[in-house]
Amino acid sequence: MKNVFVKKYSTALFLLLVFWLQSCKDVNNPEDNAPTLPAQSTMLIDFSEFPDTTTVSILPKTNETASYQYWGWAALNVKYWNTLIAGAVVIPVAAFSEAFNHQPVLQNDGSWLWSYNYTVGANQYTAKLYGSPSTSGIDWSMLLSKAGEYSDFEWFTGYSNLPATDGYWDLNKDPNQPEAFLKIEWARNSSGDSASVKYTNVIPGNAENGAYIQYGKTSDIPYNRYYKIWSQQYFNLTDILWNFENHFGRVNDPRYFGTPDWYCWDELLMDTSCQ
Repeated sequence: MKNVFVKKYSTALFLLLVFWLQSCKDVNNPEDNAPTLPAQSTMLIDFSEFPDTTTVSILPKTNETASYQYWGWAALNVKYWNTLIAGAVVIPVAAFSEAFNHQPVLQNDGSWLWSYNYTVGANQYTAKLYGSPSTSGIDWSMLLSKAGEYSDFEWFTGYSNLPATDGYWDLNKDPNQPEAFLKIEWARNSSGDSASVKYTNVIPGNAENGAYIQYGKTSDIPYNRYYKIWSQQYFNLTDILWNFENHFGRVNDPRYFGTPDWYCWDELLMDTSCQ
């Protein structure tokens, strides 16, 4: 009987100690309760994953020697979106990336604030990233300032679920054009072996409003990467699949090729028949 009492008493004492230590941790290190920042990859498609070479010219499809035609057409579409997006998002993406180097501070309203300075080129900016917990996830807001030009411009907002496995970002164009510009929808599993990022044009009145490029990373065989590129103006989907490790792939584009067929390239990016 005595041993049973001692055992129960010891268990209760142990649980009380754990609770007390956890309480001390919460008080002394409030950043332990801060929301998890979504991965940097949720905001930026890594266009470098698409097979490329600087030694191959993209030849016109009417040329009989156009042995890189199929990869070339896929690459041209990817390059177009990369050029369209890269310069426009460099400032807010740099601001978000810098947040990982700083600790947040709990605010009186229950939100968390990452506040810091960072530079892009020769320009310095001040960033305020707010993360506001809700019952289903975290609401995000990034305010950027540049001395003498603008103050606390809300460059993007967003949302992530509590496991940080899916969410979205809504980006405005810039302080001179404070209108909706780009919606980024993202998803990833906890192990990181599958992910997707989708950029959608949301510019009001733009002819390509609704156009998008979606990148995906999968464990599928033989193609473990993909792009889906939708043109709202032409109502056309360019579908691109490739193998990341070995570079071979295929493209489907009914408008460009005039057929619903797939067109393939090999490990050297040269045109080949689809198996």
